[in-house]
Amino acid sequence: MPETDIPSGSTAVIDTSVLFAMGGPSNEKYRALEQFVTQRKIAVKIPRQVAEELGESPDAYRYQRKRLRTAQEAGWLEPATIDFSNPHISKAVDKTRKRMAKLSSDNVTEDEIERTDTILTGLAYQYATGPANHVTVLVSDRVAEQAITDALTAMNVNDRATVVEGRTLLKKLVNK
Repeated sequence: MPETDIPSGSTAVIDTSVLFAMGGPSNEKYRALEQFVTQRKIAVKIPRQVAEELGESPDAYRYQRKRLRTAQEAGWLEPATIDFSNPHISKAVDKTRKRMAKLSSDNVTEDEIERTDTILTGLAYQYATGPANHVTVLVSDRVAEQAITDALTAMNVNDRATVVEGRTLLKKLVNK
């Protein structure tokens, strides 16, 4: 699926790197993403862990960063909470961590794997097996992209979930 063919009415889970790459409300990448998701009615979810990486207050979701606050106020960015009470979600997270460790250099252990990247998989699985008709994970780390894709395929939701290189998507949206 080409990046710009994210289905209308679907859900997107966004990583920190993509939020940094899109910039603030005055940036053309920000505006292009906002237009894309609002026209297609795509619900963009930000995990608590991503908010924490950005130095935000994830419990209250009172964003200080203008890019997050503006997007939430406009209605296209929503908080996401992962439900670890579902054992399949924990399994998806674990599969991603193990796959990332295998794809990374030999001196990287599972404990050193970026936790947020594994949470993206858990949320994608949660939404793909729940109310969402389709889920797209927007990430800008090649190892994470491959590991998340592999884990979602192993969990049999790859027909309802896609992993997209977020920076490439932003560039395509700007160059439309």
